[in-house]
Amino acid sequence: MAEKSVKKRVLILLSAYNGEKYLREQLDSLMALEGDFDFTIRVRDDGSTDGTPAILAAYRREHGIEVIEGENIGYNRSFFALLDGAEDGYDYYALCDQDDVWLPGKFVRADALLSPRDAAVPLLYAGVLCLAGEDLHERRTLPYPQKPPSFYNAMLQDICSGHTMVCNGALLKWVRGSYREGVMNYDHWIYLLASAFGEIVYDDIPQVLYRQHGGNAVGASGSWLGKTLRRIRYLAEGRAGGMARQLAAFYGAYAGKMRLAERKELERFLFSRSFFARVRYAFRSRAYRQSGAETLACKILYIFGKFKTEASANAAVKEKK
Repeated sequence: MAEKSVKKRVLILLSAYNGEKYLREQLDSLMALEGDFDFTIRVRDDGSTDGTPAILAAYRREHGIEVIEGENIGYNRSFFALLDGAEDGYDYYALCDQDDVWLPGKFVRADALLSPRDAAVPLLYAGVLCLAGEDLHERRTLPYPQKPPSFYNAMLQDICSGHTMVCNGALLKWVRGSYREGVMNYDHWIYLLASAFGEIVYDDIPQVLYRQHGGNAVGASGSWLGKTLRRIRYLAEGRAGGMARQLAAFYGAYAGKMRLAERKELERFLFSRSFFARVRYAFRSRAYRQSGAETLACKILYIFGKFKTEASANAAVKEKK
């Protein structure tokens, strides 16, 4: 008698906050996922004050989703709370926003790309974005990255959006319990971890409709020029300092475990403190964004100290000692 195949187990982690407008549509798309998988849907309510708790209670009764009623700590910490509570034993762990819609074949596709690889290696699946209007009818797929995902890219840019992410158990072990002061975004942090200690599989076919509306925690839209100028302005107005603090936190936590070339690059980034040292580093830097114009802009911002904050410098120096 042939052995009965064992379904792969998938834990979907969704953080919800005042999401009553779109939450049902997202949950219904999770219920419609295809493939021979055993899905568990776990939702943390981040202290919602609208109809979200009632919606979640109904889906718990009718569909058996797991619901965690939490206090309001913000979407970043809320996702880390979900990841910290994720148990071993699942084949895949996926992150989910409340206002998107997943396409039915998402896990068939993710599994097809991940399963041929060594499960002992930390693996991250992510993919291109399909921007959708508020009613989901108008859709536009963003281009596949021109340059490969890597730690040098992760130093300056996050191309692995959280709502596309699927992690294996080996990567979860790196992510779980990793939150610390200085972490800016959970998905960027996971990209840093996966690029430093594992492998990234990047899908050129979108598997999620990324709904664009006025309430997005993070959004993406506009022309190439508009997006480029907006990203440069965003960096210049403060995000660069946040990225520097996050890199300092990463260095403090993992410097002793990093590959030598990547650790040396990060040290040069963090410890080139004088103007002339920053100029030297900028011309030799291996860090990059997908756009050449944005990479050049980052070099200029770096030279003029936009990636240096007192907090990041102090944290890095403290760890180096």
